[in-house]
Amino acid sequence: MVPRGWACALVATMVVGAAAPATQAAPHPGYRVPLDNPFVAVPGARPEVYVLGMRNPYRWSFDAPTGDMYVADVGGNLREEITYLPQAKVAGANLGWHCFEGTLVQKVCRPPNYFPPAHEYPSTPDVVIGGYVVHDPDLPSFQGRYLYGRYYSGLWVLGARASGLATNVAPIEGVTSLGEDGAGHLYATSFDGPIYRLGERAGALTATRIGPLFTHPVQVLSPPHDSERLFVVEKAGRVTLLDNSRATEFLDIRARVRGASYEEGLVGFVPAPDYDSSGRVFAFYTDNHSDIQVDEYRRTARGPDRADPSTRRPLLTIQHNQSTHHHGGQMNFGRDGYLYLSTGDGDLKVDPQNDAQSLRSLLGKILRIDVRDAKPDRRAPRLRVRVASEQRVLRAKAAMAYASCNESCSLIASARIRIGRRAFDLVPAGAAPQAGRRGRLELLLTPRCVRLLKRALERHRPASVQITLRASDATGNSPKAVTRTVRVSG
Repeated sequence: MVPRGWACALVATMVVGAAAPATQAAPHPGYRVPLDNPFVAVPGARPEVYVLGMRNPYRWSFDAPTGDMYVADVGGNLREEITYLPQAKVAGANLGWHCFEGTLVQKVCRPPNYFPPAHEYPSTPDVVIGGYVVHDPDLPSFQGRYLYGRYYSGLWVLGARASGLATNVAPIEGVTSLGEDGAGHLYATSFDGPIYRLGERAGALTATRIGPLFTHPVQVLSPPHDSERLFVVEKAGRVTLLDNSRATEFLDIRARVRGASYEEGLVGFVPAPDYDSSGRVFAFYTDNHSDIQVDEYRRTARGPDRADPSTRRPLLTIQHNQSTHHHGGQMNFGRDGYLYLSTGDGDLKVDPQNDAQSLRSLLGKILRIDVRDAKPDRRAPRLRVRVASEQRVLRAKAAMAYASCNESCSLIASARIRIGRRAFDLVPAGAAPQAGRRGRLELLLTPRCVRLLKRALERHRPASVQITLRASDATGNSPKAVTRTVRVSG
């Protein structure tokens, strides 16, 4: 949105032009933006943004049966926090950083759609590591509870929806991640090298080491619906496929990965939902320029247990070389088939650039993109526009336009009002109608602009509004912009 007071400024001193169509923001053609993302139609916003207001959401998860989201956000000097987001409330949720750290006020601001944490504890080196709601058949005493990690003291458990008092249930030192296989069995990784399978004995949680020692493992997960094999992700840039006790190298991208600091490296990995047929996997890492890089790789045709580094397809690059901290890194596929990935705010300090709260930044967010394997769409949508040639703009305190596309699209409208020899910009408007449905765009006048227009009409000065509409589909294809002129009658 254009900040209050910017609109209706003199064009000679400030022009607020139309924002580029939001779906064109993707820097690579390797993904599309779902048009029901919450900020697709907000002028100037990055349309990939789905959840905002986080410091470093290194590990988070979906609860598979419900689609609810649990986000663990690593704190600064005050609070480590876990936020529960019910499935219906996830889109556009704001977790508050850096207006808040936990429930403590960090600075005076009011983030819209704010969700406070369900659980918090004082920040120490024992940082929070997000986990899972337990559906493991081998953990009957923990069913439905939220199991998570703290780096030094191991595994902890909360009640349903991350509620209640936390209980320390397994002292695994250096826990870096929890993982889940296709049958719901849970695992944990330790930075020192072991991988643990979690179990239960006499109502107590147990952790049994499996496989060989790894070098700084940071993630463990399975291929989709697979309860026999596990991917083990090592920080330096290697992924191993663990089948019972047999370990084989699946992917080695160490030449591309920078891992000098504890928070750099290959920190996220996920296979596609159609992995069995497509062999596609996705890697989230710090590249050699210290930026965040997300790539797609494919399994080799000759070896089903190995991916080919030469099949690399870059999807997303996010500038991050200002800091070696706060990368985020978790990637999960939702039940909708879209890829969700988290990014940190990109700064060791208190987010001085306000990236976590800014819709123009991809930092401090959970992003949602469409990486489904399909032939690229290069056809622009057909844009149909209806704008009344004469409107009572002063009475409505807005100019109105209606538009539709032959496919789901994002609409952005800008408008300029001319009063005599002067011209002013109205507040841009956006909409994201489904195919064939008409979107209504209301271009508002600010109170100052209302006063100026009223004075001009009382003095019988002519006034007109020029409205420009732009459309874009999910892959960024855009038809030619359409401009209409409206006579102002009062």
